[in-house]
Amino acid sequence: MITNNNLKSGIITLLLMVFGFSTQAQQNIKFGNVSFNNAINVAGKQRMLSQKMSKAYLYLVSNPNDMKAKKDLLTSKILFERQNAFLLQNSRNKLTSSNIQKVNELFSDFKKILETTPGYENAKKITDLNTDLLVAANRTVVSIINNSKLITSATDAEVLGDNVSAEDRFELQNVINVSGRQRMLSQRLALYYYANTIAVNDKDITRILSNTFNELEGALTKLMICQFNNPAIDEKIGLALTKWENVKTQREKLMNKTLKKEEVYKLSDELTIVFNDITNLYEKIDL
Repeated sequence: MITNNNLKSGIITLLLMVFGFSTQAQQNIKFGNVSFNNAINVAGKQRMLSQKMSKAYLYLVSNPNDMKAKKDLLTSKILFERQNAFLLQNSRNKLTSSNIQKVNELFSDFKKILETTPGYENAKKITDLNTDLLVAANRTVVSIINNSKLITSATDAEVLGDNVSAEDRFELQNVINVSGRQRMLSQRLALYYYANTIAVNDKDITRILSNTFNELEGALTKLMICQFNNPAIDEKIGLALTKWENVKTQREKLMNKTLKKEEVYKLSDELTIVFNDITNLYEKIDL
């Protein structure tokens, strides 16, 4: 015979089990000790740093005594190595770990060039090799996003039963990726402006510079109408639009290599800062 006390006890036990399963499920939807949103953001910064280091090196070829560029190069190298170690330490996925290890391998050789006295020949090597490091860093971002989708979908299907919320999380992660990529493009724009001033009628470099400009423009429009925007994000996007307009009005000078190198350096950093702020705000959105 089932008594009221037994019934209450059974209900409480069942609720605790369900709560325990749900809590465990939520804990499993993480990249090691951090959220997937945070991991995507950090991995995205690696793309930006690959371009920031390269930009600083090329800038120092013609401005060897610029202390800010020297500091940017040094701090970016340190941050890049530490963030890659952080990602590897938290990775629980073989493919993701393999991608991070590949970034380490490429950076080991790349760093040797960065640590030479900036000169024309090594600047050309940086121009030729930086994209390999960028592509590897981007593979890490994509791998983390795919890992998140796999874990979240399986958990939702088995425990949470929240497929709509899962779709929202996937979309938000894609937005974090796009927004974070704007930081990289802001640095890449300056990098290839400098590469263009060093090169003589190199059509590939001119094409990369033009493509980078167009991608920045297109992605900014996407962010402007993003469904996850809140007043704080809208304000930052407004600031990004203002700074980007300053670049757009000078596109002809950018392509014709007639802008001051110092001005391009400053503009790229200002854009990077505001896009970093936007990406951090997207990361903090709790769905």
